[in-house]
Order: sequence, then structure tokens, then C-alpha cells
Amino acid sequence: MSWNGLDDFLTRVSDRLDPPRGDAQLTEYGDMEFLTPEDLGLIRPAAVLIGVIPRKSGPTALLTLRPDTMATHAGQVAFPGGKIDPVDVDEVAAALREAEEEVGVRPSDVDVLGRGAPYVTGTRFRITPVVGLLPSDFEPTPDPTEVADVFETPLDFLMNIANHQVGRAVYRGKERQFYEMPHGGFRIWGVTAGIIRKLYHTVYDD
Repeated sequence: MSWNGLDDFLTRVSDRLDPPRGDAQLTEYGDMEFLTPEDLGLIRPAAVLIGVIPRKSGPTALLTLRPDTMATHAGQVAFPGGKIDPVDVDEVAAALREAEEEVGVRPSDVDVLGRGAPYVTGTRFRITPVVGLLPSDFEPTPDPTEVADVFETPLDFLMNIANHQVGRAVYRGKERQFYEMPHGGFRIWGVTAGIIRKLYHTVYDD
């Protein structure tokens, strides 16, 4: 299956992702082969919000550009999100808190639909993506200390496997394959593209 409109996508997300609350069933994935046994003991939980905005021109996904000053993944495209703090009751709370801090998403305005499979990064984060529907008239108010830019990418572009390009690079002495989805002057790649790719397969693979 493939993209068949927003209503179909939202139904599939609700049916196939882990529920917003409760036990998770989806299996984690990512860059575990680059982690040592010591690294695995230091993995920190994190969460991101895949904010879907039902614009009149077509649904989009909300993305940010991380500042060059960030300690990890500096200058890269990312979903709003970050580490799970002690104040957060779960991954959903963390994703909503970070999205509010970074781009002004009000948690009460988000219809949380589900949690995707956690992505374990080579920088020792276990990132749980949280998919939520934002208001159609949402306007971001970015915090310049948190994000360098905020933009939207058409959801039908991201959920089209033909747009998932394959790149290769050497990371920690090993050759690795990664996905990238350049669009609108932004290079969506690495962890963010990996999360999008996994979401696509979770939602549309039969």
C-alpha cells in the first residue's frame, strides 16, 4: 500500500502504531551495531513529535533545523523533541513539552494518535516518535535558542517510498547506509529520515 490521503493515513497510524499510553509492542531498531556493550548501558530515552498539520493545500509534517551550536546532530533537520526529563510522565509528555518549548505547540491542541518504534542512535539515544495531529491553522513560534529554522514538508512526499534516497558514509570506521529525502532546500537525512522510513513501513506494509 501507499499514500491514499490523510484520513487513510491517520486511520492506519491509530491502528498500527503503539497507543499513546500503555505497553509498547513495536520493536526498537536503529544504529545498535555502532554501540559497544558499555554504550548500551548509557542509552538515554528521548522522544520527538511528528506533528501532522492538515493544511488546505495538503497535509504537512512539522520539522526543524537544529542550530549549529547543539552538542549532538548540530545543523541537522529534526522533529521537535529531546531527552525525557524527570518531569515527564512518559514519551508523549516529553515530546509535547519539547515541541512547546521549541516551536510553540500547545499540548492541549495536539490529538495524539500513537507511538512509533523507538530508534536507537549511535549517539546513545532511544528516540520514540509520537505522531499527533495539529490544528489546521497552527503557526509556529520558534525559540531561536532551540531551533535555527522551522518548516513543513508535504506528508504525501514523505510517505512516498520513491522519495527515500539511499546514501552511504563511513561512521566510526564502518560503512553505513542511510536514507535522505531532500525537499524544499532542506536535507532530511540520518536519524530523522530513518524515523520517517520506519513510519512508512509500519503504516503501509501489509
